[in-house]
Amino acid sequence: LNSLFFFVYIILILGSMVNEIQGQTMCHEILPETDCGVGSCTALCLQLWRGTGKCVRTNDRRLICLCNFECIV
Repeated sequence: LNSLFFFVYIILILGSMVNEIQGQTMCHEILPETDCGVGSCTALCLQLWRGTGKCVRTNDRRLICLCNFECIV
């Protein structure tokens, strides 16, 4: 469980660094209410935040849905 949070933290930090360089601030959210079936992660992320959802494999080989979207200031 600790490795999952560490993994997600590293992804969020790296994503923030890249997006700040590009001039936009990106937010990230794990969507626990969806699985990583055929397009469900992408569809829910798009519906909720107009973002891009992607399934990411954790260290314990589970798939989680990570949603990346532009932060609303």
